[in-house]
Amino acid sequence: MVEHLPFKQGVDGSIPSTLTFMTTKWLFWSDHSRHCEHVSNSLLESHHTFPYIRPMQTALHIKSLVAELRHHLIGGKIISTEFYKKERAAYLFVKTGKGRLALGFVYHPHGAGVFLVPASKIRLETREKPWPFFELNAGTIDDVVQIGLDRILTIKISQGKKEILLVAEALGPNGNLWLLNSDNEVQASLRRRTFETGARYSPPKGLEGLSPLGMTADQLKELLGNHPETPAQFVIEKHVLGFNRTLASEAVHRAGVAREGLSGDDVVSLATTISDLADRFGEAGTGYYYTGGRIEVYPIKLAGWEEQPEKFKTLSLAVAAMCTRRQSQTEEVDERKTTIQMVKRAIKRLRTRLKKIDADIAEASDFDHYRRQGELLQISFDQLKRGMAEIAVKDVYVEGEPSVDITLNPALSPAENVEMYFRRYRKGREGLDIMKRRGEISTAELGALEEMFSDLENNYEAAFAQYEAELSALRPRTSERSDTVSPRLPFRSYTLSTGLTIYVGRDGSDNDRTTFEYARPWEIWMHVQQCPGSHVVIKAPNKSFEPSKREIEEAAAITAWFSKARNNSSVPVAYTLRKYVRKPRKAKPGLVMVEREKSIMVVPTKPNKDQ
Repeated sequence: MVEHLPFKQGVDGSIPSTLTFMTTKWLFWSDHSRHCEHVSNSLLESHHTFPYIRPMQTALHIKSLVAELRHHLIGGKIISTEFYKKERAAYLFVKTGKGRLALGFVYHPHGAGVFLVPASKIRLETREKPWPFFELNAGTIDDVVQIGLDRILTIKISQGKKEILLVAEALGPNGNLWLLNSDNEVQASLRRRTFETGARYSPPKGLEGLSPLGMTADQLKELLGNHPETPAQFVIEKHVLGFNRTLASEAVHRAGVAREGLSGDDVVSLATTISDLADRFGEAGTGYYYTGGRIEVYPIKLAGWEEQPEKFKTLSLAVAAMCTRRQSQTEEVDERKTTIQMVKRAIKRLRTRLKKIDADIAEASDFDHYRRQGELLQISFDQLKRGMAEIAVKDVYVEGEPSVDITLNPALSPAENVEMYFRRYRKGREGLDIMKRRGEISTAELGALEEMFSDLENNYEAAFAQYEAELSALRPRTSERSDTVSPRLPFRSYTLSTGLTIYVGRDGSDNDRTTFEYARPWEIWMHVQQCPGSHVVIKAPNKSFEPSKREIEEAAAITAWFSKARNNSSVPVAYTLRKYVRKPRKAKPGLVMVEREKSIMVVPTKPNKDQ
């Protein structure tokens, strides 16, 4: 159940909307049996058509929709309203004599449209909580009107003795919903628009055009005469309301006229064709879905279109499918772009890490001078006294044996000062070995990532399937409060001292997924012997990589920590290649059979950081 919170009307009323819906199998429809009436003179007086753009839903599509809404929604009771953030979509749910219907307003930049669908057929695929808007519940829909021949419609609603207007601007991604009182004064805006309280609503301004409804040859002749150098198709496209490039081309094709140099009979034929095409949008009938270069829908089968369209029971249903599929196609493109960018960022981070490792290696390479200073102190050991802060000794490693000053710790004994320098030497030598190992691992990881990047660019689908586990691990973990939550991974990720990554399964079923979905056959797999615990995988950057003895010991110690033997002083850990681990049929979660395993005794050690 979704809890609806009250909608705050005012300047800030915006539409945060995330909604993905499944297209329906059927849809209510009606003929254009009534003439559209204007809501008020003030709305008409302030109305201007907007500049020409090539919309996915034209004014003629809205003409069809209004006829449908008038047939099915008048007298219906509004039972709820919902809007969602991510996809910029809002729904008005209405109870009618034929059931519950949903009027959808989708303003998504990649798939916008307005349509009516049975509420039961809507399939939401979002984790986002819907929010009500405009407090329209219990209102009765009294009328639906298209303003002129434009992509703006008004819904007249009564709530008891109060009358209000809901104005829907079906302008694609730039559309909006407005709530007006009976005097056409703005009460609230669904999307973020600024307005003064009590200001009268004014529709968007734009270019005036010639109506195609009942167009005469004289009207068309005058229009073409005003643009003598422009082909007829482009004049119709730009100056006839509701006609986009496709419809203009269809009119010229159906009329069988030339694009330029029209005779008198040609003009008559073209005017009649334009009027007939416009009238078809007022008829109940089939919707046709076209995908040639651009997704478009029409209530007619285009004679000038070679490709066979997909057939829908109604035009509005085709509009709903258009919105969904355009968004889906864009999401696929966005996913590809996002994935490739994610890998590019990982490559950039690795290159930065390698530069830092190289710098650290250069700095740590001078550890040998600590050994030399320790040996010089041993040679002059009889001269050392507790409390000395410095001593001058002969450097026997340099020709001429020059004097060199060596700093001492006054609080230490002579033997402790000598040991201090040898300890620094050992630490530097071991640190340098680790840094060099980190460099080797990072270089191998960089090569693997660059190969992945190349494969994704050359054949994304095949590469995505091949590297699905690696890509899942690369994705950043997001907060549970975020609108977009990455899929939960079945493992925790830790980094060894050498920079090598290990995966630690979380529980029984997660252990199975970690082992069989995220581990490659050539990677090392670990588990505590004869004791419940996590499956652990040492991730290898490539097939030829072999973990060092130090890395195996460190990973085994972490494996022991994530087991029931955590509190033991010494724990046996088995390890083998992942390809020698198999899952018995019908075995319990986490239960596996292992072959060719080796064993190592370790002290359970807690990892430094949970990523």
